[in-house]
Amino acid sequence: MNAVPKLYVLDGSSYIYRAYYGVRDVATSGGMPTNAVFGFTRMLLTLLQENRPDYLAVVFDPPREETFRRELYPAYKAHREAMPDDLVTQLPYIRKVLQALNIPALEVPGFEADDVLATLARRSAAEGIEVTVVTGDKDLLQIVGDGISLLDTMKEQRSGPQEVLDRFGVPPELVPDVLGLAGDVSDNIPGVPGIGEKTAAELVRRFGSLEGVLEWKNLVNGKKRRENLHAHADQARLSKTLATVRYDVPVDLDMASLQRRTPNLPELMPLLRKLEFAALELAFTPPPPGVVEIYCDGSGRDAGPGGYGVILRYGESEKELSGFEPAATSQRMELTAAIRGLEALQKRTRVRVFSDSQYLVRGMGEWLAGWKRTGRLEEPDALKNQDLWQQLAALSAHHQVAWEWVRGHDGHPFNERCDRLAKRAAEAGIRAEEENVRAAQQVEVQELEKSIIPKSAAPAGPAPVRVIDETAYEADADGQLLLC
Repeated sequence: MNAVPKLYVLDGSSYIYRAYYGVRDVATSGGMPTNAVFGFTRMLLTLLQENRPDYLAVVFDPPREETFRRELYPAYKAHREAMPDDLVTQLPYIRKVLQALNIPALEVPGFEADDVLATLARRSAAEGIEVTVVTGDKDLLQIVGDGISLLDTMKEQRSGPQEVLDRFGVPPELVPDVLGLAGDVSDNIPGVPGIGEKTAAELVRRFGSLEGVLEWKNLVNGKKRRENLHAHADQARLSKTLATVRYDVPVDLDMASLQRRTPNLPELMPLLRKLEFAALELAFTPPPPGVVEIYCDGSGRDAGPGGYGVILRYGESEKELSGFEPAATSQRMELTAAIRGLEALQKRTRVRVFSDSQYLVRGMGEWLAGWKRTGRLEEPDALKNQDLWQQLAALSAHHQVAWEWVRGHDGHPFNERCDRLAKRAAEAGIRAEEENVRAAQQVEVQELEKSIIPKSAAPAGPAPVRVIDETAYEADADGQLLLC
């Protein structure tokens, strides 16, 4: 478990729609659409692998006709179209996937997922748990605070209080006030006519709250705006109520029930096979007994910065490695990735190394024996990247290694993960180098400034009175002085 326990709660409805529209034209050989199930499961798998939460739950909306907001305002979300039929048929399979993964799926009658998410987040943060709410819904930015952040996995953006301030212009607790004035088209929340989000944020900042704006509306610029604030004051209050999440949802759960558990493979694997998700089936299939699987990938440009990513799998255990090289070709990064993976092995073992680099796989599987036989592996400069090939040869001699090629960028779960690790390592390395350069330049500037600052002069007496010679200048015809 992490030093500070981590809870991830997912906005299930948001995830499903993103999966449905983000992945198209996926179906079984029998014609059953599975794009939403596939996209949902793949995004969930990526989230688990990259963040490794201690606690986890997925929260769903009940039918929107059955929520308290619909009772307050019948037009709430009424403009939204019904769920597509080919998505409706996939919902039971999404539930089955979650059940097989041993991930709790929560739904509370009368309350939207946002309210359940907010209640769980605040309650868990109060217990010292670090909470991440996974959603793309901007309305939920209001719950951000101590121990609670939002994660938009599509944009790879994590939002804390500063990001909320940048987005809305107000702190998280005033987001409902802004929405009360501006409304929310996506939820059919009316707000006040003629007031957009930017103006609403300016007014809330100026007057402190929605009620402050309504109380001091006579000080608001614009006659029509003042009239609208007067005429639609109750509508603004209702809009704020609709936009405000609840923290009092009756969720009868303890943290133990949300603790992350290993998947139920006897239930999961037949389900994945039925859905014909070969790549996802591979992701959940453990290595054969006694075998370590190494997946590796490199990312780089010709003579440019590069990164590598490695995943080691043994039984149910996994380990990720990544790193940066300031000057390396793509080929060198592919070889470096394999080297780092083999270096991580503590004892002699059977190994299967997977890579999308034919240069690496063919080099170790086909060419190495010839290089040894002809002496090219040892003869100086006889072989490109000779130093790395020598390291690989020495490392692989300590183990029983099989080299296997996988098609890159083709949905292979571990190859894609390694690619992301490599690219992120390269980006992080580039940023670190740029920061080092800037820091070095700053030191140079400071040293230069020190060297050119004049020595302190001796204390001077009273300054001499400057004598100014008065000079009479001629003037032209219109009275302008001729100074030269």
